[in-house]
Amino acid sequence: MVSACTTGDDPGPAVPVDPAVIYAQMCSRCHALDGRGDPEIRKTLPAVRDFHDPEFQARATNDGIARVIMAGKGQMPAFGGSLSVPKIQELSGYVRRLGRGAPSP
Repeated sequence: MVSACTTGDDPGPAVPVDPAVIYAQMCSRCHALDGRGDPEIRKTLPAVRDFHDPEFQARATNDGIARVIMAGKGQMPAFGGSLSVPKIQELSGYVRRLGRGAPSP
């Protein structure tokens, strides 16, 4: 007889990724909600990236941003162990759109 119970290995239903929520939860503390970098944090960590910086926008790629999110850089922690690759990919696109001033859909 087949039981209707799951074993705990069931991944459950797919849940849509909302990069704005992930960003607010994991990134905004240092990078601020607008992506310009929290002014107080920047006093002690001047390397906090301003996503609106034209130089950053000119050289940033989704893959490059995703690598930094995954592996970390400098004092930024790595999020590869806590975020899936699809979430990191969505978040990298969100960071680029945020820096260009375009709101996320």
